[in-house]
Amino acid sequence: MRLGGISDPRNKILLKMFNMVDVGERAGSGVPNIFNIWEDEGWVEPMIEEQFNPDRTILTLEFKKKQAKKKTSDKKQAKKTIENMEKIRKYLREHGESKTNDIADYIELSPARTRAMLAEMGDVKSRGGNSNRRYMLKSD
Repeated sequence: MRLGGISDPRNKILLKMFNMVDVGERAGSGVPNIFNIWEDEGWVEPMIEEQFNPDRTILTLEFKKKQAKKKTSDKKQAKKTIENMEKIRKYLREHGESKTNDIADYIELSPARTRAMLAEMGDVKSRGGNSNRRYMLKSD
């Protein structure tokens, strides 16, 4: 049922009703479509439960958003940011006035994230316009 491909209607009366109004293709794609829609909407995955005596298949659908999984904890991210800021300071001490792309390559982050970090750093100053902006330590 979950994989689809075989038309095996669970409720013959509903099938007949849909056939009378010319709805349904008997392609066996109904349940997989439901799972795909729930995934696209970010809802909790539907639950399939089978019961016997009497035979039943119960599909439970919840309109509840999945809980987002954090890639890293906040503490881990803050530690990583501090480490990257130290790397930036080291780079600027060794190379002096530098462009964002050069710094980003050194610390292996995107230029956008590097720019955001440079803006947060109180001991770093910039000179020049957007395309020619260079950063240096304030003590330099």
